[in-house]
Order: sequence, then structure tokens, then C-alpha cells
Amino acid sequence: MKATASTHTRYIIFGVDLKVSERRPSCSWTSKTAMTAGTLEHRQVAVSWLAKFSCALTRKSARAVSELFLPDGWLRDSLVLSWDTRSLEGRDRIEEYLRARLPLAHFDSETLKLDDAPGLASAVFSLSRDVHGIEAAFVFETPMLHGRGFMRLQLEAETSDSHSDFVDSDGRWKALSLYIATGDIKGHEEADHELGVYGGHTLSWDEVLTARRLDVESNPEVLVIGAGQTGLQVAARLQQMNIRTIIVERNERVGDNWRKRYPTLSLNTPRTHHCLLYAPFPRTWPTFTPRDKVASWLELYAESLDLTVWTSSCPLPGPTYDSSARRWSVTVNKSGTFITLHPAHIIIATGTLGDPFTPRLTSASLSLFKGRTLHAAQYAGGTSFARARVLVVGAGTSAADICQDLVARGAHAVTMLQRRPTLVVSRKAADAEFAAWPEGVPVEVSDFCVAASPLGLLGRIARTPAERERRAELDREMWEKLERRGLKIEDGSTGGGRRELVYERLGGYWIDVGAAKLIINGKVAVKSGVEIARFAEDGAGVVFTDGSSMDVDVVIFATGYENIRPSMKRIFGAEVIDQTQPVWGLDKEGELRGCYRPSGHPGLWYAAGDFYHSRYMSKQLALLIKSDLLGLTTFENLASIPSVEAVDTDGKDGKHGGGTDLRHM
Repeated sequence: MKATASTHTRYIIFGVDLKVSERRPSCSWTSKTAMTAGTLEHRQVAVSWLAKFSCALTRKSARAVSELFLPDGWLRDSLVLSWDTRSLEGRDRIEEYLRARLPLAHFDSETLKLDDAPGLASAVFSLSRDVHGIEAAFVFETPMLHGRGFMRLQLEAETSDSHSDFVDSDGRWKALSLYIATGDIKGHEEADHELGVYGGHTLSWDEVLTARRLDVESNPEVLVIGAGQTGLQVAARLQQMNIRTIIVERNERVGDNWRKRYPTLSLNTPRTHHCLLYAPFPRTWPTFTPRDKVASWLELYAESLDLTVWTSSCPLPGPTYDSSARRWSVTVNKSGTFITLHPAHIIIATGTLGDPFTPRLTSASLSLFKGRTLHAAQYAGGTSFARARVLVVGAGTSAADICQDLVARGAHAVTMLQRRPTLVVSRKAADAEFAAWPEGVPVEVSDFCVAASPLGLLGRIARTPAERERRAELDREMWEKLERRGLKIEDGSTGGGRRELVYERLGGYWIDVGAAKLIINGKVAVKSGVEIARFAEDGAGVVFTDGSSMDVDVVIFATGYENIRPSMKRIFGAEVIDQTQPVWGLDKEGELRGCYRPSGHPGLWYAAGDFYHSRYMSKQLALLIKSDLLGLTTFENLASIPSVEAVDTDGKDGKHGGGTDLRHM
């Protein structure tokens, strides 16, 4: 495959001219019925590569598998050959990883075939102007699991446009990336919908639901802390995996964590990205969901999916873990009643972030200020600040939204205090990024295709000069105007763009919905590169670290939040939390740290991130917990289990069966 022009707008494959409009963007959806001559040849390449992969697996040859990759290709493995998610870059690392695992694996070569489900048929992909090729999904099995995979293939060397170069007779189509993941454990598959008729049409739904909740509450296997979108989606997944789960939520109602945020808040991601597991939005739903609609939808979601949620409830400090029984003892304050539970697992789903962070200022300095200070978490709208001089500390999403709201509500003067460079992303640029979740495509298809892309690979592509220039072409004019007004712009700490900032800092950017124009037009002033040193002695304003000062009536700290781990020490204690891994950021393999994977302490897990993370990665977490409850973790990994009969699950689904400590996997 070869681009015919430097703009990469046309591709010639086996004599078929594919224009940009005919290529599917990476992770987009293509109907099986829309197969063209070019698509048939995509399939031919994928089938040929998959046959070689199958042969290498049958031979249990780590070297043969690694040679199917580009020299800098990636293998991402989610719970197939490891009790974790691993990403390996380069043939040497891939071979090393497989050398110790393939000899124990039991892949069924007869089940390894392309997945022609809608949206997953082979197609041309484009990860950037310079990174393109053929992608295809496939399925496979071992005696214990149903697996899924996704390949992205490229020609290893430049070729002509001839037929002979396209056909994979010489094996030059290699894997840029290969994703393999456990989809289900055989005999314990994720449940779909029910018939809705119970007891031969003799039981009412109220009777059924009451009995089920009594069963869950009498002997929960999992306790989820937090009923935001993360906790609810994780609990919904666990429920469909037949894992008894209780959610505790400190607020009075599900959704209150959103209702308490500033009133003009709307999600900056499109509805295709932030829909909930098993629950697509109505067709009339707005593209960008407002705060109160998010809150109401979460409340409806918990009720519609029959989740067991205890509101106005929280765990008391001091849960203890019995390593011999492999159970927790945790007391919950349930609306004033104290109940002790003994779950096998606790999932902390209160978010990636903990307590609000405010820069340290001495109490003596604070006492001098005659105005008002508050954190963005306390900001209830700009109406009460009409005609006030307001300093907003921070230059991320919340700061931009609050500045915009203050101007709209009639504040006399609004200044944004930028302490470090920021990335401002236009709506057009953001829409290009979120095109991975297109309208009309089942979200589970989009999520799977996105998960198939190792974050390390995406980061490498994002930092290339060509990709950085592509982003700059979209936003350069806006950036230049903002910089003339004093706002310092940075395209990620190492030039990796917004995604880099999301996974590195969970902040440091905003997707613009109007604040940039206000800065450019002078309605929001910017002071950059300094911090507040102290409040002025006359109580009328602030003094900055460069010695300058400003008279203000209100200071709003849009300075983010602490990490969740320090906040959790108040409940679990430092001894427990210090055993867990850092939460968020990327590890040396480019995998998300601490979330939806073994935390470092048995039976304790973190679930964090945005709607996508909890929607998709809840399956990984549910499979880990299910495997532990079934006693499967005594094996090296799921692929190493030779037969269902080799597993002792005590003959009862969901019974805690001992097993190996997952923190060491």
C-alpha cells in the first residue's frame, strides 16, 4: 500500500483507488454488506497473516510469533497470557514475553478466525497521515476462555502498487499492533437480557427484585465505594457476571456528585463517548450532556439496571483484611445504621481524584483578606459575583468554564492566573480526536477498537513532527492570538497533545467552548507564570511571586484535586494504601497505572478515569474478580488452563475458591 501524494489523500491497493472518503477512520464502523473489491483484498491480507499467527501459536514458537510484527510493533495482552494487561514494544520484548508463556498456553487453532461482526470487518485504517494499513478483528478460544483480538498490519518495506506487492505471498505484511483479550470465561459468560417472566408467570417483578437484593445484601462478594458513573458501570458489569455487589454512596441521591458542581457544566466529550454501559442514550439526547442531565441519567441508570445502591452511606474507617479467609471486614454507616459486611473484594470507585487541592497559604495571610476565597468544587455559579473583581487561579477546564460564566453573569473584572503552560483545543480538533466514537456505531465496537491501540504507540505517533503539525494547523491561529494576550500554550509536556496531558496529569488543557474568545477579546485578563505569594496586608488583594499585586474581591482556586490514594488513607489507613500502586499515569509499558488491574493489596481495587475507561475496562476488572472467586488464579494465566475439568470451583458459581494472590501477578 502506498500513498500517491504527500497529502496522503489517496491510496492504491490491488489496483483499487481508495479516496479518503472511502477509508474508514481508525476504530470506525463499516457494514458487512458494504464490502468492496478493496475490502475483499483487505480480508485476504488479514486471513493470510492470521494463518501464519495460528501456525506460530500451534508450534508454541515465541520467535515465529515475534517475526510477524514490525521491528517496532506492539503486542497488547489483556488477561490471556497474564493476570494483568501488558503492552510490549519491539520484537525482542514480544519474544521474551511469549517465551515463558506460550509453552503453557492451550490455543485452539481451529477457533482462530476473522470476526465479521458488524463494525469489525477488515478495512483500511489511518492512525495519522503517515501511519496507515489494514486492520481486522478476530476471535479465538482456549479450553477456558473465549478470546477476541484486533490486528493492524503494515507493509514492512516500500513497494509498488502492483498486484504481487499486495498479496501476502512474501510475508511482508507485519503487525504494527496486535491486541488479544479475554472476552469471557467459559461457563461463566456475561449475561444478556432476561425473558422477564418469572416462576412460570407466578412471581411479580417486585418479588423477584426483593429476593435478589436480599441475597446480595446478605452475602456481598464485592463492595463498590462510590455511585458515580465509574462505580455504577463497574457494578453493572459485575452484576451481569453474576457477582453479588453492593454500592455505597455518601450522597443522598445517585447523581448528586454532579448536581453539586457548577451549574453551567456540560461534558466536552460527545454523547457517543460518554454513554453508559448497556444503556445508549435516546436519539434526541444532546451531543454534549449538561450537568443535571448527567445526574438524572445516572439515577435512572441505577434504578433501571436494578443495582443495589445504599445512598447516604459510607464505610467507616478501619476495614481489615483476613488473608487466610481472603475476606474483608468493613462496617458501613447505612443512613445511620451500622452494618458489618464481609466482601471478598472492595473497589474504590470514587474517582481518580480525591480532596480539592488548594495552594498552601499561611493562615495569617488568609486572615488578612477581606474578600472571599473558595475552591472550584464550591463554585455554585457566577450570579453572586456580579460586579466583583475575581481572580481565578488555574488554567484548565474548570478555570475556563468559570471565567466564562463570571463574564456572562456580570463580574466587574475577571483574571485567569496561569501557573504553567496550557493546551487549548478547539472544538474542531477535539471532534477529530473523538471521531473514534462515531454516531451510529455500537459503543462496544468503538471501545474495542480504541482499546486495541496501545497507548505507547499512540503517544509515539502523537509526538511525530507530522502529527504535531496537523494539530497546529487546526489551532495555530487561536494559539497565536491567545499567546499575544499572555496565555502560554504547550502541546503536551513532550509534544504529545491532549491525550498525553490526560494520562499524565488528568488536566493542563481545556476544550474550548468560548473562554478563548473572551481572552482574545480582552474580557478575561491573563496573568501567567506566577503564583500567589500571599494576601496583601491591607486585605484588598493578592501579592504574586514576582512582587506584583492585584486588588480583588474574590479568589477562586480552580487548582484541581489531590490523588485518590491520600484521601483513602482516612478510611483504610496508611498501612493498606501504601501497599497499593500509584493511581493514574502510565507505567513503563504505557499501561494505565493502578486502575482495573491488581493494586498491590489483595482484594482491593481502584476504578478511575472517564466514561470510556469504566465502561470498557470494567470487563477486565470483572474477569479478574471472577477468576479469583472461582479459584482460577492458581494457574499461570487463563490460557494455561488445560480444561474446564482441571479447575476446582467447588461446584458452585460465585463461591470464593481460594486462589493465588493477584497482587503478585
